[in-house]
Amino acid sequence: MSVVSSSGSTTSGTAVTSATVALDTDALVEAAVAVRTAAADTIELKVTEAETIVSAYQELEALLLTLSEAADALRNPGSSTESDAFEERAVTLTASGTAEATDIMGASVGANAEIASYSIVIEQVATVHKIASDDQASRSDELGLTGTISLSAGDNTAVSIDITSDMTLDEIAAAINYETDNTGVKASVLKLDDESYLLVLTGSETNETIALSDSSGDVLETLGLITAAGEIGNELQSAQPAILTVDGISVTRSSNEIDDLIDEVTLYLYSGDEDTTITLDVGADLAGINTAIETFVEAYNAVRDFILTQQETNSDGEAADDAVLFGDALVRSLSNDLSSLLAEMTDDGATLAGIGITLDTDNKLVIDSSTLADALSSDLEAIEKLFRFSAETSSSELSVIDNGSTGDSVDFTLDIVVDADGNIASASVGGDDSLFTITGSRIEGAEGTAYEGIVFAYIGAESASVDVSITRGLAQKLSDTITDYAGTYSGDSDSRITELVDSLNDSITDMETEISNIQQRTEDYREWLTEYYAKIEAQINTASRLREQLAILLDDSDD
Repeated sequence: MSVVSSSGSTTSGTAVTSATVALDTDALVEAAVAVRTAAADTIELKVTEAETIVSAYQELEALLLTLSEAADALRNPGSSTESDAFEERAVTLTASGTAEATDIMGASVGANAEIASYSIVIEQVATVHKIASDDQASRSDELGLTGTISLSAGDNTAVSIDITSDMTLDEIAAAINYETDNTGVKASVLKLDDESYLLVLTGSETNETIALSDSSGDVLETLGLITAAGEIGNELQSAQPAILTVDGISVTRSSNEIDDLIDEVTLYLYSGDEDTTITLDVGADLAGINTAIETFVEAYNAVRDFILTQQETNSDGEAADDAVLFGDALVRSLSNDLSSLLAEMTDDGATLAGIGITLDTDNKLVIDSSTLADALSSDLEAIEKLFRFSAETSSSELSVIDNGSTGDSVDFTLDIVVDADGNIASASVGGDDSLFTITGSRIEGAEGTAYEGIVFAYIGAESASVDVSITRGLAQKLSDTITDYAGTYSGDSDSRITELVDSLNDSITDMETEISNIQQRTEDYREWLTEYYAKIEAQINTASRLREQLAILLDDSDD
């Protein structure tokens, strides 16, 4: 702090008195600057408030995109890269008699496998070829065998392996295993007791016979793996294929893992049992659908919790601290749209309540697990209609390849005109060909129409009138609604929330620029004011010195 003192002198007779005045220039500067910075502080509060609102919108956006993803699993998204719970398949195995089906075989199933049932009898499983040597007294003593052996299995190329006299049984096994990738033959040493060991050769793949011979020397013959005639010495297990019957048809495969017999189904054979029939049923993955519905409910309730938080008030009726978007038009609109969607029904009257999903007092979804399980088992088709997008056409030559993102369920007749060259000339509904655009074999609904985003593929060679029925279920409509509010989780940015956030961020940028300008002007003012008071201080100091000199002169005159 800079303090300047000035002395004021008065005389009365010969007495001189002096008064001192202190000037706190630092305090004067800060007080003046504070007046200027108050405007910046006010704007800073507005920036903080705007950033809080942006954060709230972004939280809502994330919750909506999670809900959209959950809805996509139930809506028939129309893309091979997105999951569809209703297209996923599950497999069950049951066995005749007392045997456990899973002890005999296993199975896995891919999405879109045909729903069907198969009767399977496994006569024998595929096995690998196994050959053993005669008993050997040690695994670690040098065998004194010299020569070259040749090994291969199945269609693998035979490989020559050199054996030297200083090699042990373990070392011969290691030499064979070094070439396994090329020969298809593995080696191991089996201990029978402390003085009895076997060298065991095993094929890498089932149903592949091991071929072995002594190219030079008699290593294999001495070990007992082959006879003097070159035949296998001790065969522990022959190589054989898997043999089974499927719906009475005999099937042979080289492997116990069979993925080319039934489309999208892989069989795993464990043991042969001619007396047991395994029934393999491929059906909808009800457990997966149940999980998808539970995920959907959880995601919806998370959005509802957010909306409820924005509606909270304190005891005085004012918005609660966490209600950042209290009274927000977008939140209110979203709440109304979601509530309306949940009340909608399919044409046959299926509702969420009908499958065990109801609303509590906070308009959050509650699942009755028992009712949902019964509905999945007894009327899966109705549940699909409730949630999914579906399109049916009266001609196999017209298919829907994209379901669009807007519109309601609709039935119409699509009139397709094919010209003399076999090209699609136009497509119309009720004579209006402006409703669709044509690109090659693609017929796409025009923007702003009830058919927007729907894409058909027509492979017919002649003109045709095709009846089309499009149903947009709850999950489809919900996904469409969320796209309007929050875009998509794949990155689309054209949404209402994005527009609001972008606008707020622009305002924040402008306010931060204004704050920066105010701060710069204030600093300039601080510098000017500091210099100004410095001049005043200098003048006061000069005046003070003059007063002091005057006082001295007065004192001298009195003397």
